[in-house]
Amino acid sequence: MSDRPADPLFLSVTLILCAIAGVATSAWCIHIDDVINNDGVEYIRAAEQFAARNWAGAFAVHQWPFFSFLMWGTSVVLGTSYEVAGQLLNTSFFTASSLLFVGVVRAFGGTSRRLTILAALVAVLHPAFNEYRAFIIRDAGYLAFYLLALLYLARSLQAPAGRYPAAVLVALLVASLFRVEGVVFLLSAPLLILTVRGESSGSPWTRLALTVLSAAVLALVLGWWLIAPNGGVSAEVSASAPLEVISTAWDQISSSVSQKIALLRTEFLGIYAAEYAWALFVFAVLMILLSATFSQLTIPWALLAIGGVAVGVRFPLKSLNRIWLTLVGMHLAILLVFAVIKLFLVARYPLALAVTILILIPFALERVALAIRWHKLKTPARALVGVLLLWAVGESVSGLDNVTRASAIKDAGLWLADRATTPESLVTNDRRLAYYAGRHKDLKNIEPRYARLKLGLTEWKWWTKGSYLALRLSRKDKAREDLFTEALGKSPVKEFAGESGDRVLVFKIYE
Repeated sequence: MSDRPADPLFLSVTLILCAIAGVATSAWCIHIDDVINNDGVEYIRAAEQFAARNWAGAFAVHQWPFFSFLMWGTSVVLGTSYEVAGQLLNTSFFTASSLLFVGVVRAFGGTSRRLTILAALVAVLHPAFNEYRAFIIRDAGYLAFYLLALLYLARSLQAPAGRYPAAVLVALLVASLFRVEGVVFLLSAPLLILTVRGESSGSPWTRLALTVLSAAVLALVLGWWLIAPNGGVSAEVSASAPLEVISTAWDQISSSVSQKIALLRTEFLGIYAAEYAWALFVFAVLMILLSATFSQLTIPWALLAIGGVAVGVRFPLKSLNRIWLTLVGMHLAILLVFAVIKLFLVARYPLALAVTILILIPFALERVALAIRWHKLKTPARALVGVLLLWAVGESVSGLDNVTRASAIKDAGLWLADRATTPESLVTNDRRLAYYAGRHKDLKNIEPRYARLKLGLTEWKWWTKGSYLALRLSRKDKAREDLFTEALGKSPVKEFAGESGDRVLVFKIYE
């Protein structure tokens, strides 16, 4: 690999190979994990509402239904099922994300052959691009258009005003149709563009801080609207009294935090350590944020990024460093607000943050490759480098060996599809099983909580039309098996169990 600029032919070949690797990776991941994810069932339900021209119903199923709309459109055009349509869309979006990542690294100054290849290797190997390829999720679409916006944002530095900033806004507008974070970036875009181009008065670092602060405020309001316990605000109030919305959001989130503090004080600390409740809450939030970020980035890649920053790895232009730091700060602000509100983060929430941090990795790898002279390293240093390399490779492979542990759920659902053929004829605690049985629209018959499931079957008599109970249990959960067998007064008529993962017991009820 040389540091000569990558000519168009070299770049084209690299991108083609990267695209082939992306499609092949998606095909492999779907092959080894062919059981739909829980969110995928919800997207399919929303797509079915679009097919019925029930727009309000689609929004009732999922408040961010654009991905389901694309699934419906793809299904109509290609004549596929909604599940296949979702897999095709995610394959396209994740592959596009890999290609756009290479483009972003080049826009950040990595135009040499060496850096182009390193960027392609990161895009092909890192779990952030591979771990969720078998899932039907909207995150892939958001990631693709976020990277497209970032590509145009970096290119806008050396282009006339108007052309690329407009493209940034359009890309963020589309990204906002996939995830709420896109809305935060879209509304922060004017400040972000000014920060990048340095076209307003004042220190660029002041503009950076204002951009991150604006992202935090927007995340606070949107987080309250979307996920806070009593969230929800009318468009009229939002438009006429934005400060009142922010004040109300702050009050509700403060109240929610106070409740969590009180819970920590009474349930965990006791009367003698009650004064440390706030410290424990702050520590918990920071640990949630750091744990989720490091988990998505993976430890060896995170160490490489931190080490790169520590030894002075930078992008060629100061303005590019400002872009990177601003985006990392905005992502952290958004995730911090979400963590404060819910006190947890879904594993894939930091996906865009991880990919943003990864932009620095090719430059860090180049620095390492140029600095290390293998023949001059002593044995301990060689061992350390070898361990880190093996660790990084192992983490990269981890996104490609996620063999399904839910085959019993699919098998049980398909078996019941020919038997539970009438509405409300199946009761289950797993929505994926209900999907394969064709009964995923019977929402009242899907109860994931074991206690309510048992009471609904016995004392409350909720499901008198039910013919079958399909009970998903862990492999070693003999206690619950005995509990339901005793409560129903009968043994299961069928048991499904794969080589690993959960098992499913099928009971005949209300014959």
